[in-house]
Amino acid sequence: MASGDKEEDWNVTTVGMFNVFSTFPVVIGIGVKTSRNIYRLIADSEDFTINVPSQELIGAVEKCGSERGAQKNKFKEAGLTPVKGKRVKSPFVKECWLNIECRKLGSTKSKAHRDRVNQVFSGEVDIGDHTWFLAEIMHTEVWTNYDKSKSLLYWDGEYRLADKVVKGKE
Repeated sequence: MASGDKEEDWNVTTVGMFNVFSTFPVVIGIGVKTSRNIYRLIADSEDFTINVPSQELIGAVEKCGSERGAQKNKFKEAGLTPVKGKRVKSPFVKECWLNIECRKLGSTKSKAHRDRVNQVFSGEVDIGDHTWFLAEIMHTEVWTNYDKSKSLLYWDGEYRLADKVVKGKE
């Protein structure tokens, strides 16, 4: 996922916590550890992007998830290309086959949506050492003719494809 209101603040990280919270209205969320630099960027922004990589990007995904980004350009270090979102300020990752532009529910621009799901007024839910940022989908970029079964997933310390583990716990 990536966030940042201004190009000089753009950052990218690996997030293992993603969920669809509602299908009507569509509400998705990401869980971010409060100690991560990207947490501050998302908390201070109205938006973020979710970027789904393929197995070929496993090295970049690991680098983005293990390196601290406050003093680094993780896009550059991981060999990824940031592209300004079409409907949000945050960038998406050009090399990812699916990019989802998200606006946090608590942002002023999603007031009507927020009113329909008023139980989560701020768009943020603090749970222990993670905060869930809830959002509405503003735009998606999807490659045509891409095999979704090659999407890289992370679960319980393992990188997986839909049908197999590609890198296990170390």
